[in-house]
Amino acid sequence: MGCLAWLLGPASAWAHKPSDSYLTLDLQHGGRVTVRWDIALRDLDSELALDDDGDGRLTWAEVRRRWRDIQTYAQPHLALRVGERACESVPDAPSNASGPGQLVAHTDGRYAVLTWALQCPTGEGAEAVQVDYRLFAVTDPTHRGILRWCHSGGAQAAGGGLLVLGAQRPEAEVPWRIAPPTWASTPAAGASDTAAPTSPEGPAPRTFAAFVGEGMRHIAQGADHVLFLLTLVLVAVWFRPAGRLSRRPLAAWSPRARWGSALREGGKLVTAFTLAHSVTLSLAVMGVLAPPSQWVESLIALSVLLAALDNLWPWIPGPRWLVVFGFGLVHGFGFAGALQDLSVSGGDLVAPLLGFNVGVELGQLAIVGIALPLACLLRHSVAYRWLAVGGGSVAIASIAAIWLIERAFNVVL
Repeated sequence: MGCLAWLLGPASAWAHKPSDSYLTLDLQHGGRVTVRWDIALRDLDSELALDDDGDGRLTWAEVRRRWRDIQTYAQPHLALRVGERACESVPDAPSNASGPGQLVAHTDGRYAVLTWALQCPTGEGAEAVQVDYRLFAVTDPTHRGILRWCHSGGAQAAGGGLLVLGAQRPEAEVPWRIAPPTWASTPAAGASDTAAPTSPEGPAPRTFAAFVGEGMRHIAQGADHVLFLLTLVLVAVWFRPAGRLSRRPLAAWSPRARWGSALREGGKLVTAFTLAHSVTLSLAVMGVLAPPSQWVESLIALSVLLAALDNLWPWIPGPRWLVVFGFGLVHGFGFAGALQDLSVSGGDLVAPLLGFNVGVELGQLAIVGIALPLACLLRHSVAYRWLAVGGGSVAIASIAAIWLIERAFNVVL
């Protein structure tokens, strides 16, 4: 119950996927670095109160009026240096510093796009850029900065890579040797200075283990997926006798006589959920299906709400695992959003898909492995019936209803 109470903290804090920003560094010959930084409007609103009229909806006019405040807040939380020498802003470089700004849509909502240019020191030994990332480090220690770097063509294949930064790892080193291109020691008059630098270390490794870790992290911080699993586990230790219906909460359920029966039921539910979300996760990441993110997030909230209501007043006809399979198809699209935001594409799909899926399953097994044995032990008790299942299902249904309203109508309650 303690874990359940922790998960059932402020609903708005769990209403969306964990906070991420997307940082791209384009490393160019001559020490120039072009920065693009996408930061979620909802995160900026939490820090800067951008919603002037307090109606729960951020308009472009509200964001545009505070654009300079957004830049002033965000830019000091990112620092680049070469050795002990800092990279300095280039005042006359094309950027949005004096313009109206730009917004872009990611899988979980709208983001402000900040762009500017930096000039880094050049010379002997300038082979790497140190990145210091501190955005939301104090107010949201779970926040991540997903850093991609590339050479001036913009493609990771040209010596770029990907890293994940945050409160636990705020600093990283991007390999970059600043040197003239080997085919021209002295640029011709009027030639562009954006030739790609050499990268002594090549592309950053994107290992299977790293994607396993990302899958586990997504489950650990994805409260909607966790609550859905817990909702299923709560009554997996009970059964509903054929034909028994009741208007009284929980009256239709009876405890299973044996542990083995409860474990088999839990296994069927988790297996159905796993198979279903694996299918849609793969289809979405491969680009076969791409439903709108708002629909997906709303349907995930609806699945949690309906599962919790079924605990109280059983309404799902037929085998429960079959309905769970349907709900799992929706959750798979939610998992896909997290993987797509890590810029997985093309020929890189096999290891990331498999690794991320393995991580998700390990996270699920950890949750079920703790919750299901406890539920088996307590399944006959009055406290379990009314406090754990009754009280827990009411609380989960209430939070899921808030999520559904917030996600479907894009408001904050």
